[in-house]
Amino acid sequence: MKAYLLTTGIIFGLFAAGHLFELVFEWRSPASDPWFTFGVALIVLVSGALSVWAFRLLKSAGRADR
Repeated sequence: MKAYLLTTGIIFGLFAAGHLFELVFEWRSPASDPWFTFGVALIVLVSGALSVWAFRLLKSAGRADR
């Protein structure tokens, strides 16, 4: 269980970081392409939240083993 939580936390964290990188460095004006900005921002928020959730579950799973 711990390996799964660690793996998913890292994958979702990298996914969020990659999309944040894309949002910053491939910036398009929201007026010209609002769906790109909204979509990538939504992906960053959701995958970042899933990453944080996985690491919080990992932390609580470590306490349950004691």
